Amino acid sequence: MNPAGSIKFLYAAYIATWLIHGLYIGSLIRRYSRLRERKKDLGK
Repeated sequence: MNPAGSIKFLYAAYIATWLIHGLYIGSLIRRYSRLRERKKDLGK
């Protein structure tokens, strides 16, 4: 495999990793906000 092809795979893996992390953090934020809403509703 040539070095230029390897760099493309490295960039693709880097982008995929950050995309996965971003989606995971977004999921955590959504779940946390839903949990806060439920907690607020229970306090009423």
